[in-house]
Amino acid sequence: MRATPRAWHFLATAVGLAALLAMAYLFFVQGYMGQLIDEQARLGAQVGVGAGAIAAVLDAVPLTSAAIVVLALVIGLIRRRGVATVVALAVVAASNLTTQALKHELLDRPDNGATGAWHNSFPSGHTTVFVSAMFALFLVCSPRVRPFVAALGAAATIAVGILLVESQWHRPSDIVGGILVVAVFVFLGGAVLARATPRGVRPRHRAWPGAVGLLALAAAGSAGAIGLAYLTTDAADSSALAATVAGLVAIVAAAGTVAVLATVLFRRVA
Repeated sequence: MRATPRAWHFLATAVGLAALLAMAYLFFVQGYMGQLIDEQARLGAQVGVGAGAIAAVLDAVPLTSAAIVVLALVIGLIRRRGVATVVALAVVAASNLTTQALKHELLDRPDNGATGAWHNSFPSGHTTVFVSAMFALFLVCSPRVRPFVAALGAAATIAVGILLVESQWHRPSDIVGGILVVAVFVFLGGAVLARATPRGVRPRHRAWPGAVGLLALAAAGSAGAIGLAYLTTDAADSSALAATVAGLVAIVAAAGTVAVLATVLFRRVA
């Protein structure tokens, strides 16, 4: 038998993700090359096919997310997981309030000559709404079901993120920022749940080696893609392929990394 992860494991993860959020903002929103890569990734992702259908899907995201939160509340009540239900609702509220405060009040996007003036859109509100709803469902489900919810949530988040970029509503960094905002509060909530879960009641699982390998692969892939975009992106090229690929890789890596971390750390938390 192996003890339940301690609260500090979750707190340390939350701090690490908050640091990544800050670095993403400083590079992609404040920096010249970050702005250039991000903007060209947005422009390069524009396909123009099925724009009406894409807009309809994105317009449905808030209502769909609300339905998922209601489902999470029902499951939490049925399973009599009062603490997990409260934490799930707190994650949804805190994540969305934080994103709105950051985007509209606390953060700015300077006009440093990279792409011209455009309002700050970091982090993405649509992404935050959807990801927080999926994690609310994740938190109230049984530990055995959580890996499937995490995988489904990651896949759906990637799809929503790509549609947001393709529709020109957001840049890739906005999607990554929205994912990270939610993740910070998910792992802060995990610290609460870890304190409420009895120690040593779950069977031992050796998931960390595989998780570390996947995280290293995601980090290497993202760094490589962004590095290539950094070296090849030119201000005169409005459809840089490397920038577009880097943006999509970053979205996939962020969603996948958070899903893996959640699956590993929450696997023995009731």
